Amino acid sequence: MQASAFIFEAIAGLVLFSVGVRVLATASRGAGEPARLLGRYLLLAGISYALYTVPLMFETGDLFTPITYAGRVIYNVSVYFALEFTRSVFRGRETWARGLVTALMLALIVGVGVSSMQGQWDGYTVSSPWFWCEWLGYTLTPLWIGIEGLLAHASARRRARLGLCDPIVANRYLLWGLFGMIQVFASLVIVPMYAGYEENQQFTLAGDAALGGLEMLAAGVAWLAFCTPRYYGAWIARRAAAAAVKGG
Repeated sequence: MQASAFIFEAIAGLVLFSVGVRVLATASRGAGEPARLLGRYLLLAGISYALYTVPLMFETGDLFTPITYAGRVIYNVSVYFALEFTRSVFRGRETWARGLVTALMLALIVGVGVSSMQGQWDGYTVSSPWFWCEWLGYTLTPLWIGIEGLLAHASARRRARLGLCDPIVANRYLLWGLFGMIQVFASLVIVPMYAGYEENQQFTLAGDAALGGLEMLAAGVAWLAFCTPRYYGAWIARRAAAAAVKGG
């Protein structure tokens, strides 16, 4: 497989890492625990993308499996911070939300732990039930992110029309929800990809292009949400002002 086939995934990882650093810098200036959780998630996810793609882009010999396994473990650690961020921001008072965090993390730990003991270090073995245990853990997480983000956006949008919520914040909820949903589609794409790899020990160009495209899109959405450029913020403000005039 040509190294260029994985360039989108590598770029997505770099973007997520950069956004994570930016969010953590904001947290260090007193933004609070949710910002620290979010920053850790994005930063670790970016590192994981790099560890997954480097062995596929460059010849790493016997280090292929250890590097890939490190990327797998780091990504699953990042999921914990994503879950805690989502719980604390959207469902901080809900007992069921803490139970959901625990259940999804147990799915990840059991899936990775048992499959590793069986020698399935790369996590690509879709014929194993432990793959599906892990897959559910890291797929239901962005689904929850997406649902909470979109629900929060619907509420914030109504408040923004009344001048009770910053339009940028309302839009950030939308982007966060879209980020989660895009990640769900990425998790769906990896199933046939990994099935093909298990059979042929090679990823297809089409499958990797689809995954890379989704990961790039998700990373771009995260960048818009948490590193909002001035032109985008100004556009959101103009739209909100126009909606207020029209509504009035």
